[in-house]
Amino acid sequence: MAADPYHHTIKKFNIYPRCKHPVLQKPPNQMRLEIQARVALAVVACAWTLPTRAQPILPAINTNNIIVVTNAPYNAVGDGVTTNTTAIQNAINAAAPGPKTNGLSGGTVEIPAAARPYLSGPLTMSNCVNLQINSGAELQMLPYGSYPGGSNPTDFISASGLHDIEISGSGTIDGQGAAWWTNYNDKIITNRPKAMFAPAACNPVLVRDVTLQNPPNTHISFRSSNHVPCGNVTVTNITINTPDGTPNTDGMDMSVTNAFVVNSHISDGDDHIAMGDSAAFDGNIIISNCTFGTGHGVSIGSYTTGGLSNLLVINCGWNGSENGIRLKSERGRGGFVQSLNYQNLSMTNVQWPILIYSYYNYGVGTLENATPTMAATDTVQTVTTSTPIWRNITISNVTATVSTTGSGPPIMIWGLPEMLVSNVTLCGVNITGGTKDCEIYITSGLQFINSQVPLSAGNDTFELYDAQLTVTNSAPSPNLVTLSGLTTNGLGNTLAFYNAKGSLQDPDALEDGPLTLGGGTFTVSNNLSLSSSNIVNYVLGTNAATVVVKGSLALGGAIDISAGGGFTNGTYALMTCTGALSGSLPTLGATPSGFVCALATNSAGQVNLIVTPPPPGIPANLAAQGTNLMITSQWSASSNAASYNLKRSTTNGGPYSLIASVTATNYSDAAVNPGTTYYYVVCATNSVAGSANSTQASAVPLPSLVPTNLTYQVNGSQLQLSWPSDHLGWLLQFQTNEMGTNWVNWPNSSNIFQTNVIINSTNGPVFFRLVYP
Repeated sequence: MAADPYHHTIKKFNIYPRCKHPVLQKPPNQMRLEIQARVALAVVACAWTLPTRAQPILPAINTNNIIVVTNAPYNAVGDGVTTNTTAIQNAINAAAPGPKTNGLSGGTVEIPAAARPYLSGPLTMSNCVNLQINSGAELQMLPYGSYPGGSNPTDFISASGLHDIEISGSGTIDGQGAAWWTNYNDKIITNRPKAMFAPAACNPVLVRDVTLQNPPNTHISFRSSNHVPCGNVTVTNITINTPDGTPNTDGMDMSVTNAFVVNSHISDGDDHIAMGDSAAFDGNIIISNCTFGTGHGVSIGSYTTGGLSNLLVINCGWNGSENGIRLKSERGRGGFVQSLNYQNLSMTNVQWPILIYSYYNYGVGTLENATPTMAATDTVQTVTTSTPIWRNITISNVTATVSTTGSGPPIMIWGLPEMLVSNVTLCGVNITGGTKDCEIYITSGLQFINSQVPLSAGNDTFELYDAQLTVTNSAPSPNLVTLSGLTTNGLGNTLAFYNAKGSLQDPDALEDGPLTLGGGTFTVSNNLSLSSSNIVNYVLGTNAATVVVKGSLALGGAIDISAGGGFTNGTYALMTCTGALSGSLPTLGATPSGFVCALATNSAGQVNLIVTPPPPGIPANLAAQGTNLMITSQWSASSNAASYNLKRSTTNGGPYSLIASVTATNYSDAAVNPGTTYYYVVCATNSVAGSANSTQASAVPLPSLVPTNLTYQVNGSQLQLSWPSDHLGWLLQFQTNEMGTNWVNWPNSSNIFQTNVIINSTNGPVFFRLVYP
């Protein structure tokens, strides 16, 4: 195969662009998931990187061994008349054991160009064989009436448990299906050849470049055998082109693991690609760069009993299709389907762009006319291994226009009461032209991110029953999401809006369910009565979040508050109404820490949240220290404090007088006298209140450090010495020798600022000085 240019080219395919998503993965949940969102989504832009997946292994076939079916001894004839079954089968049988080249065995069976088709009955592939239909060649099934098998006709090209098989060439395989379709529709026959190419439990398999058309039934059917699916399947650059309305003419049915469908076009009368329809587990399937015409979409189901996981559909387009994304099953046919990713898709004139439902044949009414009441009529049944399970599905960057003949909702997601559809993310989905509401029934964890589905006048964006819906935008959006629906059977809808505008057309859609708002206006178009079980969660901050009731509002229930960006003190309008406001204020539950929150109806027709800071804490660790002619004090900051009041007393324990109001946590008190003990306390204040006083601290100021002169006065036989009172604490010293160093402290002079000295002339001169101790 190294010499085959195709096998060199396929390695160059790059189908893993970066795509964007939050998201939001939720834990698996096979039963009911009830979540009340109480915090804002931190990230709402679709931002994620898809995991890299290995390309399937390609068949290893000896390309040097080529058998041309028109050569002897095979002698096939392309004349539209000759039956070439034996000739082509003999060529396949001869190619399989062909000589080895470079360690590769098998060979290519070549059907060359011819003026007319090569007619053939059923063919069976062999290991290491490439059936190559060249350009200008057409391999055609024998027509109805001549095809062998009677009432149980076999597949046209079959393969079971083989390895290294391939269908190639740019020619055509035609099934002459018209007569089969007519007789099947008229119930003349019940069985048809199930597929034109039907490998079962084969690995690896390659189909490339061919055109397939007009099969009696399915074009290609990759099947399982004994619970073993086909593995390492590659389909590239093929064309399927069969008229619309032809019965069961699926493009491809895929029971596969590790499969790659790329650069192909499919237009048929049923599913473009159908997956999960087998008893074997399917997974790791990539569908990339494909286009789809008439048909029923890229589908999973209706049988999903084997389960399916890890599907990626990327960079694909639909035009004139009945469906785009179609997930279908029902009780008794279901299985486990998860981890589906659909990205970068374009749909033009599609009747049903997105369809996920568990009522394929179940008698709950027609999908085109589905209503919440219809969804509410079903009852919970026992979960079994054949219960449909849909979860962890991401659909992003999708642009779609609904065709004028579209009879159904542009989006339908409908689970079973015993098994909700869970964790579906629609990100960057924009659908226009729809004339019916999007139907969301029995679904949990649905996120509608940066998306919009503008509908015609009179229609709602979403009609809900037992649904958990979050609408999120990266920034406040002017797009209005309108809602209606039903709350019954004790089941309410759970709604959350972040940076989004919502309008509730039917208050019954809210009823007992919680509502979360994180920026934006949620409008109720008529009266709203909040029951005792209603919870409204607000994420408040710079972006306002308000419920606007265009009628009367009867209060009740509970309100929880979370802090969003910019949340601070002030008044927030939570609810307004144009009619009468009645009832009791809702119970105020959770609130942001560090704030005091209260509900009020002091404005007419309005419920406000008044946010104030809490009272400040008592300052701790007050300390005072005396310095020269000053006492400095400091303390620890208090919670919620705006400023501090420092108080002082000369009496231990007070009473205290205010001496300073400061915002700092320290103060220097200069209005003090040396030698006096001062007692201090401090309290914190804000706009709400003041705290209690701190514990007391005390200190004595020190005297002045500035040198000063002694003054004296003779009073009879005494000399009166004095110095400024702010030098209280200095020492008076004396000696009889002016130049001497033997100064002596005057007794108790540090506690006075004047003293009397007796004058005695017999003592001779005496010298005095004042020094800082």
